[in-house]
Order: sequence, then C-alpha cells, then structure tokens
Amino acid sequence: MSPAGGDQRRDRRGKNGSALGRFLTFLACAAGAAGLFLTGVAAGIWFSMPVPEAARASVPHAAAAVPAAAPTSPVAAARLSATPTLAAATPPPSTPPVPAVSAPRASQSPSPPPVATATRVPLDRRDDHRPLIAIVIDDMGVARRRSDRAAALPGPLTLAFLPYAENVARQSHAARRRGHEIWVHIPMQPMGFNSDPGPNVLDARLGAAEMRRRLMWNLTRFDGYVGFNNHMGSRLTANRDAMDQVMTAAGARGLMFLDSLTTNRSVAYASARAAGLPATTRDVFLDNTDLADEVMVRLAETEARARARGSAVAIGHPRDATLDVLEPWLATVEGRGFRLAPLSAVILKRQGRILKQVQARN
Repeated sequence: MSPAGGDQRRDRRGKNGSALGRFLTFLACAAGAAGLFLTGVAAGIWFSMPVPEAARASVPHAAAAVPAAAPTSPVAAARLSATPTLAAATPPPSTPPVPAVSAPRASQSPSPPPVATATRVPLDRRDDHRPLIAIVIDDMGVARRRSDRAAALPGPLTLAFLPYAENVARQSHAARRRGHEIWVHIPMQPMGFNSDPGPNVLDARLGAAEMRRRLMWNLTRFDGYVGFNNHMGSRLTANRDAMDQVMTAAGARGLMFLDSLTTNRSVAYASARAAGLPATTRDVFLDNTDLADEVMVRLAETEARARARGSAVAIGHPRDATLDVLEPWLATVEGRGFRLAPLSAVILKRQGRILKQVQARN
C-alpha cells in the first residue's frame, strides 16, 4: 500500500469524524432548547392555575398584597359576608397546630398538702384519778368491712390508719366524726425479708432525701391526725440515725409518737423524746394470734397494768375475733373503775408524771 493511499483514507476518516461531532452537538443543543421550552410551558400552566382558598389564607401577606375586588351585586356581597375567613396568623398546613392553654381556674390550682391539725379528743380532768386505758387499733383502712366495724365501736378509741388505704381521707374523717382519735400508721422497714409493709415504706437504705420524701407522702394522705406510730419497722426503729431523721421532720409538724415496740431493740421512743415529741410506748399487744381467748387474756393484762401504773396502752387490729371481744369489754370497762381514753391523753398524763419526777429529783 502506497503512503498516498493511507493519507487519503485518514483524510476521509477525519472528515467523517468532524461531521459526526457536529451532528451530536446539534442534537445536544436541540435537547436543551426543548427542555427550556417545556419548563417554560409548565411554569406558565402552574402560575395560570387559581390558588386554593386555604393556601391563600396560609400566607399572611397574600391578602394584603392583592386587594379583593368589590362584589358586583348585593347577592354576591351577602354571599361573601356570610363566608367565614381564616385568620391571617393561622400557621401553614405543614405546621402542627399548637393547642391553646387557658389560665387554670381556681379549682384547678394544686392545693397545698394537708397538714396535721392536732385534733385531740378532750378528756374530762375531773376523773383523772381513775386509771386510763387507751385502745389503739392499727392497720385501719385496708380491710374496709372490719375497719368500718372498728370505727362503729363506742369510744373514744385511737384509730391508726395506713396512709395507702383506699379513700383513707374519707374513712379517717368519718371515724373522727364518731368521736375517735386519729393517728397515722406509717410503714417502716421490717427485719424479715418476707414481710411487706406496703408502698412508700421508710427504709434507711434509700438515703435521707428519699426517707424524708416518703415520710412527707405518708403524712399528707389525710389530715386531722394527732400523731403517728410505726407499722412493722423492727429494723428501722432500731436505727438511731434513721429515727433521728424521722423525728426531726415529724417534730416540726407538732406530732406525737407511739412506739409500737415491734422489737426490743427499738430506739424510736428515745429518739422522739430527744427531738421534743410527746411520746410513749405500747404496753400490750391484744392479738398476736387471731384467737378470741388470747384477746380476753391480753385485755385482763391491760387492766392490771393500768391499775399498777395509772395508765396502759394496748394495740389491736381490725380482726373479727378482736372486735368480737372488744365490743362487750368496752361496754363494761368503766364500770370496773377504768377510764377509756384517747392515746394523746395517756401521753400527756405520762409526760406530766415524768415532769414531776424530774422536778422532784432537782
């Protein structure tokens, strides 16, 4: 093959390549022009479409920018005036509406927690020479039938309500109207792991702040009570630091205290007296077993202690066997020379006796 022939073929390929490039460039320009044309047509169609009423209302400045045309007839004017319009400040549809918050009414404002109003049952001091017996019924409020039965007994009795009982405020107020003295039966940390004192139990393992929060919860379930005693609590009442925390907070509310003595290692009474609370301890448990015979024996023991010491404090529970024995006993106790008294009266009498003993030593 001659060099001239090769050059001619290269010239033909170069011309063909140039023509192809020009053709592709032409196609690209035509496609671009068609795209611009279609975009313009679409924009024209879009802007020529009427804007929906809700969309116009969602843009506050749209109504101000384009003044509305005056109605052409009275009928049109009436129709326009009757058509509700949306406020210019209405948020766009994509924004979730924010609910309006109205100012709380007086009845909606949270009321302060109830504070104990020391509603002691008065005792006629003309009969102070008689031995006093205070019957305390613990665990009130949970077993409603038996609690109501206990509250219906003649008094004055001292009824200690569990703070977590259902409708405890209503129950305690009803019992107070019957002439009984009301106390708070606060659940405290027991020794046994199988014992369940109930919710919001005072537990030293939870720390001082949580202990105080739980104490305040227990003391604000109802009002009109005079003092408090421990529900269970064999572990907590043996902890002097924990009891000092409890007594300091309770003393600021002017409460009395009864140490139920669920353990012989209890320091609760000593802690209460050190904090300045009027306090005493339990003398007799009436119903360690749910047997009527034992309740009768324990009531006899209560009378003996009252004769020997001038007063006695017995704790029972709203159990049928206990109530069966208590009902006839309450009807005859004063005839045997005793005075049925609220717990606060026994505490004040014992406190006066202690004061006289201190004065005599000094």
